[in-house]
Amino acid sequence: MRKPYLLLTLILPAGATALSAQTDYYLRVGAIGASNLLRDGIVNKITVRQSIAPLVVLGGSLPLKRGYRAGLEGTISSGGFHSTEAGVEASLGTLRTASLLLDLSGPVAGQIRWWIGLGGLFYLPKDDDGIFLQGGTARLLAGAGADWRVPVLPRWDLMTSLRYDFHRFTTAELKARGFGQSQAISRFSASIGIARGLR
Repeated sequence: MRKPYLLLTLILPAGATALSAQTDYYLRVGAIGASNLLRDGIVNKITVRQSIAPLVVLGGSLPLKRGYRAGLEGTISSGGFHSTEAGVEASLGTLRTASLLLDLSGPVAGQIRWWIGLGGLFYLPKDDDGIFLQGGTARLLAGAGADWRVPVLPRWDLMTSLRYDFHRFTTAELKARGFGQSQAISRFSASIGIARGLR
């Protein structure tokens, strides 16, 4: 009876070491921009838009078969947002966003990999005011992009990423004011950072 337990004692640490060696994780910084959060033109043309904001990305993944990987990627950004009415712009304060996506990636050519993700996006306004008078909102988020990695150290890569994501935007306050339809929002980001090498 001791032999199976002895075998497990030897195999499990080896398996954990192998899995740890194949685990990929990364940290990137960059910038993100988005289309209008709100557009209304019944009386005067009014738009609400986020400014281009700094972005921090943290993620990791585990190997699947044939070079594919499954992982988790989180982002956080913080910047201003503003309204424009009849050509006059007004600051609306600070707006933070955070996202968490389950993702899948695979090889394209050389050090380039495709990436797709699905998860949630959270709007976290600094103040409950305006379109966020009743607080922030959480929305379903879908994204796609590409990563390019260049080895710089034996176990570390320089990683550059481009991302596009899409969601529908509305808030409880907008619904209360009669804005029944949600707004389609496209976001684009570029970031650079370091990643644990996949070698």
